[in-house]
Amino acid sequence: MKKYIYFSLLMLLQSVVLAGFINGTMVHQNVTRKYVLYVPDIYNVQQINVPLLIGLHGFGDDAANFSGICMSAIADTANYIAVYPEATPDAVLQSNAWNSGASTGVVVVNNGVDDKGFINRLMDTIIANYRIDTSRMYVYGFSFGGFMTNRMAAECSSRFAAAACVSGLRGNSINILPQNPVPYLHFHGTSDPTIGYYGTSTLGFLPGLGMSAESTVKFWAKQNKCDSIPVVDSLPDLANDGLRFVRFSYDNGMNNSKTVFYKVINGAHRWYGVPNNDISYCQTIWEFFRQYQRPSTLTLVKNLQNAAFKVYPNPSSGQAAIDISAFSESAKILNIYDLAGKLLHSIPVNKRQMLSLSDLSGGTYVLQLQGEQGSILATDKLVIQ
Repeated sequence: MKKYIYFSLLMLLQSVVLAGFINGTMVHQNVTRKYVLYVPDIYNVQQINVPLLIGLHGFGDDAANFSGICMSAIADTANYIAVYPEATPDAVLQSNAWNSGASTGVVVVNNGVDDKGFINRLMDTIIANYRIDTSRMYVYGFSFGGFMTNRMAAECSSRFAAAACVSGLRGNSINILPQNPVPYLHFHGTSDPTIGYYGTSTLGFLPGLGMSAESTVKFWAKQNKCDSIPVVDSLPDLANDGLRFVRFSYDNGMNNSKTVFYKVINGAHRWYGVPNNDISYCQTIWEFFRQYQRPSTLTLVKNLQNAAFKVYPNPSSGQAAIDISAFSESAKILNIYDLAGKLLHSIPVNKRQMLSLSDLSGGTYVLQLQGEQGSILATDKLVIQ
């Protein structure tokens, strides 16, 4: 009996993880990268899978400072894990900056640094060590972190349930379109002197490195297949701050997604919050995020069938050929799911090859073509007779 009690206590202690702010490092492409992780006390109490929020700091900032933002405080009751990756110094600007697609002419900020790969690896590490609900992972950022948020949401759309950008833009050199709808929230001040509202200036001296704020929002409204005409309303102007917050809601997007824009009249390059202002960016971001989780595999296959992903014959008797030559070298894995979303096979793929699926009974299956860092390139269905 004593041995049983000791064993149970040991298992309990092993299930409890360190809470609070945790400083961490990771070697990625021979570079030691920093991050700060925040685990709320409630995580150990509730013992459930929780959302993961990735917060990306602005130009010249670092993870330690940005982790003090109010998103960490909300985690104490909302029960999510927050992680704050840190960028590396740009060789020209000599300050921490993301390789976010921010560019003008020959100037591409921190070009060549694999920030996307670092963030994805960091997410995978957290998933391996904590109870993460992988259908509820979100990314948000401020300033240059907002640029990086736009890149992550576009190029890794299969990973994120929603994204939020504060005083950032979609960078000029981002050319990959999201394969999945990503509900998107944006805040931008009309008098922002650092990241210009109209995309014409950056950091006060560089030409614009991205689209305008309104063009960035309309890009996401179009990608999410939202209504082209937004619902417009203004928040009550109660705080004596000289600002007005006007909300543009592009509704009825694919998979119930939305694109929401807060235009801050007279707003500067600031992260606004109550009681000094009429809105809390942190609370608004979390209220937006908590509405969404990534759709099931079945929903994705309905909306993301891709003509460049060829499967034949279909229906099949259990032997089928796939042709993914249109995806060049980017395709890595073919995942096969049943209709309940259970992963049945993960097969390394070439441009053209035969599939032997005689172990599968008759029915409909989901084929999902996966690229680097888990990005989903295409999805289709296969019927086995």
